[in-house]
Amino acid sequence: MIYNQFAKPEGLAGKFAGMFMERENRGLNDWTLSFLDIGKGDRVLEVGFGSGSALKKIATLESEALYGIDPSEAMVEMVLKKLNDQSCSQQIGIFHGDACQLLHFQNPLDKIYAVNNITFWDRPVEILRHLRTLLSEKGKIALTIVPHEKEATDDTTEVLGGQLQNLLVKAGFQNVWIHYKSEKPNDAVCVTGMKNDMIG
Repeated sequence: MIYNQFAKPEGLAGKFAGMFMERENRGLNDWTLSFLDIGKGDRVLEVGFGSGSALKKIATLESEALYGIDPSEAMVEMVLKKLNDQSCSQQIGIFHGDACQLLHFQNPLDKIYAVNNITFWDRPVEILRHLRTLLSEKGKIALTIVPHEKEATDDTTEVLGGQLQNLLVKAGFQNVWIHYKSEKPNDAVCVTGMKNDMIG
């Protein structure tokens, strides 16, 4: 039951889970976004937006379009209300479902990110391959996670970093880098990758 509320929050309990995740992920969101350098004209997608705190922050930037997809109806409802209450200049699209259900956008995306939810994806390599097709030629992705399992340690974070790196490489991403951040209860890891090799 508790696992389900974090994987796919539903109803009132789901909204409480979303608020908990918002507190938990606030610093991780900022850290993740720092690797993406979101700027004017960027088209951005968050996979698994939870309570929407990162989307709300990006809405204050000069990005051209902002999208989010989440499997939880409770989170979609919460985020729509948050963004409705905030004056936003960019095109915004909030979708209910899984990332593999996203069709191609009218224009390619520039940045994609996910924080603390890739462990809930059923077919991560397949989903990442699909997300790669949605990116522009210079597009970038960032995946962040902090392990919370009972026996998890900072070593677990290192293992997860290697696994995320492997997933991105298998999905066809280039210039894949692992970044670590000291966190409690365990270190956080963010793995970034480019759609194409932009060196040279």
